Amino acid sequence: MNTFRMVQLCLATLSIALLSCQQETNVAEVRKEIEEADARQLNAFATKDLAGLTANYAADAVILPQNGPMVTGREGRDAFFKEMSNMVSDFKFSMSKFEASGDLAYEIGTYSGMMQIPGMRTIADTGKFLTVWKRQADGKWMIVADIFNTNLAPPMPAMDKKKKK
Repeated sequence: MNTFRMVQLCLATLSIALLSCQQETNVAEVRKEIEEADARQLNAFATKDLAGLTANYAADAVILPQNGPMVTGREGRDAFFKEMSNMVSDFKFSMSKFEASGDLAYEIGTYSGMMQIPGMRTIADTGKFLTVWKRQADGKWMIVADIFNTNLAPPMPAMDKKKKK
């Protein structure tokens, strides 16, 4: 076997070995990092700190709130969280499921809080969420998609007082 063929064989073998040795995701380590980010965000809710509320979100993140359009971009996200922080108090959330693989992770959980509905009373709200995290080029985990919705039944439609006979 000539030297050129030997080098080709060695390079091919080395390439296959390197490709098959991808680093496994340390799920416990990723979960810890995300739980710490969640704790900082809960603190930001309590103090109505807008920068802290949005700090976990990637620049291209999408928020999918119930009964409303998708929220994208920094301006949209800032406006959404500013309004939300004015409407919600005693907010808490907890993770019930977590998975991570490669550069993606997700958490599923529940939330609770008091919500002031404009023009109405304050109500106790509970619901659930799904948050997708992605490891960024700098190694930091950031939210890329966030969806949440209430467990409360929708309000009953108002009865028409002018019923036709």
